[in-house]
Amino acid sequence: MAKRKTLMDNMHEELQGNRELNARFQRELTRRQLADQILKLREKGELSQAQLARKIGTHQSAVARKEQSTYRGYTVATLAKIAAAAGARLEVRFVPRGRRMQQV
Repeated sequence: MAKRKTLMDNMHEELQGNRELNARFQRELTRRQLADQILKLREKGELSQAQLARKIGTHQSAVARKEQSTYRGYTVATLAKIAAAAGARLEVRFVPRGRRMQQV
């Protein structure tokens, strides 16, 4: 009996066949992962948005925006400030095309 294709199998095939769609998907996934990591890092450090904002020299509303997947203004400098303020370190890396992105 042949293995039934899952939605993820179909999606992976479609993304492999369409470079533009794959690039857009990877950008969106990266934005979602960044927003989620910032939120989890802040919560793990038991910091409110206002407390994190003070530590990195910005306003609470700016931290709230960075925790939304629609935010597009991330800079390495700001991400490094967030990491340091929450007791973590920032790691930026490039992943070969053949590997699927992994959840962090």
